[in-house]
Amino acid sequence: MDFTLLKSFVAVAEEKSFSSAAKNLFISQQTLSKQIAKLEEELDTALFLRSRPLTLTPDGRQFLQTAKQILQLKQQYEESSSKSFSGSSYIHLGMEHTIARAILPHVLPRFLKMHPDTYVKLSEDSPDVMQKSISYDGVDLVIGSLGNTPDRFVSVPLCRKEQLLVVPKAIMDALAGEHAAELRARFTEGADLSFFESAPFIRIPRQSSGGRALASYLKYYDINPRFVCELTNIENAFQLANSGLGVFIYARVFWDMLSPEMQEDYRKNVDIFPLPYLPDTDDVCAYYSRETGLHGQTLELFNSIRDFFDAYQRGELPHQ
Repeated sequence: MDFTLLKSFVAVAEEKSFSSAAKNLFISQQTLSKQIAKLEEELDTALFLRSRPLTLTPDGRQFLQTAKQILQLKQQYEESSSKSFSGSSYIHLGMEHTIARAILPHVLPRFLKMHPDTYVKLSEDSPDVMQKSISYDGVDLVIGSLGNTPDRFVSVPLCRKEQLLVVPKAIMDALAGEHAAELRARFTEGADLSFFESAPFIRIPRQSSGGRALASYLKYYDINPRFVCELTNIENAFQLANSGLGVFIYARVFWDMLSPEMQEDYRKNVDIFPLPYLPDTDDVCAYYSRETGLHGQTLELFNSIRDFFDAYQRGELPHQ
């Protein structure tokens, strides 16, 4: 049995759409249709009624449970076979790459020191891709910023994702002129984003959590700034703001994870101002399959991550 065909079948069955499933699997709809046709040929039965919405046949409903069981057994085998080189426990963790950069140095070394027989496989990607990885790639737990979590997942809020405005000092001086010192002091309590509408901005695509946050603030302040470039990587965008290219919105949790020495070095080139918290921006959360739940070392790692964010929000997190 081709496991790729099983993954494709489960994706179509859960999405109830060939087009949505193809998008989630990063393949063309034509390729997906051929995979399902091949599976139906191998099983000598129709799995779907080609209706709208797409529905499973009786054989399809029965085979869906079998396909999930086969994929779970495959995952269990892969995890157990890892023991020969990794230890007695295996965790497949998914994490939004920027969040991983911020928190893993604080959490993972301590966790693995306490659990030296545990092997952690980390998948880093965007929140939407990570969401799909739970269903199709054997990820046990995801930490990321996600606006909407499907019912088949359990979602646990971890941290409010407040935002900061990063303004190159040269841009601030050009906009404020002789009032720069006065405005810097005022914006330390909270920036007025509309003041910077004429400044060049750095854009993050809207499908990312950073891009959705930016869109929320532009709508909140009712401004339409001029964008000079667009990047998918938030850290690269921050570095461009640090180089003086443009204004940028950056999550406070990422800034707070930097050492005081690094923050001081960045402040030589940029001003960092708080922005008001908007409830419609994505917060940091953990999510996992409601069907499989969390167990063993995966549950312990989840608790370590939750304790980390609890300490951070109390202001008790020590810098490394």
